[in-house]
Amino acid sequence: MVNEDKEEPAEVMQEDKTSFINRARQIRLVKFAIVSTGGFGLTELFVFLSLLVFDLYFLREEILFRFWVFDVYTSHFALLVAIIVVMVYNYAINKIWTFRKQEQLVDFRISVQFIKFAIVGASGALVNYGLFHLFFVVIGWNVYLATAVGFVVSVLTNFILNDLWTFNPKFGKEKNNV
Repeated sequence: MVNEDKEEPAEVMQEDKTSFINRARQIRLVKFAIVSTGGFGLTELFVFLSLLVFDLYFLREEILFRFWVFDVYTSHFALLVAIIVVMVYNYAINKIWTFRKQEQLVDFRISVQFIKFAIVGASGALVNYGLFHLFFVVIGWNVYLATAVGFVVSVLTNFILNDLWTFNPKFGKEKNNV
């Protein structure tokens, strides 16, 4: 069995000269999928907990508050809270576990990197929602099957974009080894 931790930093920098689907990238994809699946579960948990809190303090009001001419529903606000919390969680876990070797090679500006991660996450949400709409609303698939397909494809697209853009050593500042 090959130990993934034995990969040399030079190998990470040279990955772009090898095939796109190499061993190191496959390992990162599995790690990314594990983090994403955990994030999905945490999103559901935070929505549930947020709705419990809203039920306790807002007496089961469907509309939480009015913003300009828009009604903000408790379920929408609960999902927004969950997405923000889980995005920070996913970023941190991916940074320290999934893309650890890239992080060891170069210094990334955390603010820029997190914004990239958020942009990729938003694009993944659009992919997920678009596929859900296509398969569930247009084609008529089962809601759970449509959700699963959207989730899997969005995880794959998010991984590729994060691997090539957000956590790519080319976009970091080389560390000074003193």
